[in-house]
Order: sequence, then C-alpha cells, then structure tokens
Amino acid sequence: MEKVNGELPERKQKQKPVKKGHGIDFPLRVVAAVAAVLVWFVLSITQYPTVNKSISNVPLTLSLEGTIAKEKGLSALNFKSITVDVEIKGMNYVIGNYTSSDLVATVDVSKVTKEGQYDLDIDVKSSHASDSCTIVSVSPSKVTVDFDRITEKQFTLEAEAPNVTAAEGFTLKDSTVNPEVITLTGPENNLENIAKVTAKVNKTAKLTEDTNIKADEIVLYDKDGNGINDSAITRDENQTFNVNFIVYKKKTLRFKVDVAGAPDGFDVSAMPITYSLNEVTILTPKLNENATETVTLGTMPLSQMSLGKQETFDIPLSEGEVILSGESKVTVTVASTGYTTAIYKVSKIETKNKPSGKNVSIETVSLPAVTVIGPENEVGNLNESDLVATVDLAGTTNNGSYSKVATIKVTGHNKCWCFGTNEIQLVVSDPSSD
Repeated sequence: MEKVNGELPERKQKQKPVKKGHGIDFPLRVVAAVAAVLVWFVLSITQYPTVNKSISNVPLTLSLEGTIAKEKGLSALNFKSITVDVEIKGMNYVIGNYTSSDLVATVDVSKVTKEGQYDLDIDVKSSHASDSCTIVSVSPSKVTVDFDRITEKQFTLEAEAPNVTAAEGFTLKDSTVNPEVITLTGPENNLENIAKVTAKVNKTAKLTEDTNIKADEIVLYDKDGNGINDSAITRDENQTFNVNFIVYKKKTLRFKVDVAGAPDGFDVSAMPITYSLNEVTILTPKLNENATETVTLGTMPLSQMSLGKQETFDIPLSEGEVILSGESKVTVTVASTGYTTAIYKVSKIETKNKPSGKNVSIETVSLPAVTVIGPENEVGNLNESDLVATVDLAGTTNNGSYSKVATIKVTGHNKCWCFGTNEIQLVVSDPSSD
C-alpha cells in the first residue's frame, strides 16, 4: 500500500452513524422470545402432553327452552342457583389458564316429560368451542329438581281475628273480607292442597260498633286445619284486604198481648194470662236501642178469651234481628187456676153514640144466658143488676133494623168479663111527626 510521508492515505468515505431506538441487539431479543415459546410448546407436548386441572365454583344453570318440559307447561320449582366443582383434562397449553368462567355447567332436563321429582345429571363443557377439553368429574354430579305446572286459583277469603271481640252487651254477628276473593299462583298440586285461606287480623280490640280493620297477613290452611307455609305459592303483595266486623247488640224482649173489646174500667193487667216464653234474648243491629223492651205479640178479643184458651203468636222482629234461642213463637194461655165461670141473665141494655136526630128502639128485651168469667170469690156472688150490656151505634146513620154485638160490663168487678158473642136487635128510625 502506498504511503504518504510514511502514513496511510486517509479514506475518502466517512463511517455511517449507529441507528438509535432498538439497538443493535433487537433482532436477538425477538429471536430469543420466539425460541422460548417454541421451547415451552415443545416441552408441553413432549414432557407434559396432558394435564388434569381442578376448577371450583362453576355456576350451574337450568333452562327449559326448547324442551318437552317447556312444551307441557312445566316449571322447575325448587331449583336454586348453586356452583359445582369440576376436574378437567387436556393439553397443558389449552387448559393451563382455565378458570370457572371458561366452563359452562347446565342441568340435563331432556328426561323431564311430566310432573314429579327428578335426579338430573349435570353437564359441563368448555365455553370455547375450539378447545379440546375432557371432563373428568363433576361434584355434585346430579341435582334434585321438582317439576310441576304453574297455574292460578281463586279462593274465597274467610276472616280470622282471634283477638277481636265484642264489648259486654254486644256480640260479633259476622265478619267479612273485602275484597272477598284472592288469586294465588303456584304449582297445580300445591294449590290443590289448600282447603282454606284467611285474612288474619292480629290486633286486639273490643268493639261496640261496626268496624273495618286492615288484615295483617294471609294464611293458608290444609283440610286438617294445619297452616301451609309454601314459598312456591305467591300472590300480589301489593293487594290489601280489610276485615269488616259486624257488631250487634244483645237485647231482651218481654211479651204482652192487646185485649180488644174490653169495657171501660176493666183491669186487663189482672187477667190470668201466661206465656210459653216470658222473654227471649235477641241480637239487633240497632245499637242505640234499650237493652230491654216489651213487645206486643198480637190482639185477642176479650169476648173470645175462655178459660184454658190458647193462641200462638210469632215473635215480632225488626229487620236484621235474630233470636239467640232459636224460638220463633210464643203460646198465650188464659189460665184457669183461681177462676171460674157462671151464667147470668142481662136485662139492662144501653146504647151509646146514638145517631143525631134518630130514634133508637131496642127490640131485645134481655140476654138470658151470658157466660161470666172471673175470680172464684167474685163470680158466684154477682147480681143480675151488676151486668150492663152496651151497644155502640157509632157510624150508624141510616134507618133500619140492626143486629149489634153488645159489650157487657160487670160493674164493680173489674176483673170479671163476659165470654161469647151477645147480639142485640134494634131499630133506627126518624122521629114520628104528629
């Protein structure tokens, strides 16, 4: 090589600068990473071709879509969300990083075709369709599920209020629920077990008037009266029910009869009248009435009241009133103890309410056989002059002959009366003109 002044000649081209950024070792790093992956892959398939892996808490789901059970209207009743533990097997590079989210656990409902309880298999598979994964075991491997048809049924509600009573002198006549019908939803068989549904009031109260109280709960009962606590049966929880308590007052009825046709001064209260019932207790919706009342059973004509005579009357009730004893009639008897009868002639005959401007001529001279009833110590001691027959001519205005029933009074003896119909013949006419 040629030297100039003993030195090498200077090169005409300058050295290129080093490129900044990756550095001169970047290709080596890429090669190393690829090599590592290849080594791991080779080791995985050569040293550990397959591995077993346990995965816990895989969520279990149950679906009836597209099944026979769905077509038949069945529903899973007691299925609860649970998890299962799964052991899987596969290539380490495939399942090595698997977690519970990489598996799908479902209940096999293909055998469910009708109502009943089933022990169903649990199926597990990878959530990645392209992965090769073998299920070694599932714990639990089965789940028990009841299937039935979910339907609706309506029940008429009864009131239940063990701590609600009526105050003294009153009674709870009835209790009703509003609305009176409730709709329950649940398994068909479960609903069939319900014999009674009540709207229950738990409050304590003593009532003196009709009262409305909101029900605290709805209670189900079977045919034996046992409570049913079935979470599978539901209702509209937003619907409220009220119990209407109907309060009646207790009332005592005492009796009397009206005596018709008694002469002036006759002591009706002294008559020997007895009643098959002296009084009855009733329930009345009229809460402001007196606790005791004397009511009139009916009317008995004095002239028809012989000793021993009986007549039966219905007990008069107002609308809504109820007799507690169940009796509905009272028999009235004219007692004979201490009383007797005697026959007398009545010759004294009078008229009253004579028509103005008319003459009245009595054609009946006497009543020869009048039956007199009264106390034994009085009837036998009467005189003919004690008896007076009176004919009332009120309303008689026309001339003519009349047969009128006379009222006979035993003067001076206001406990005696005359039995039978005693008629008087008379004539009404205009005064004769001279």
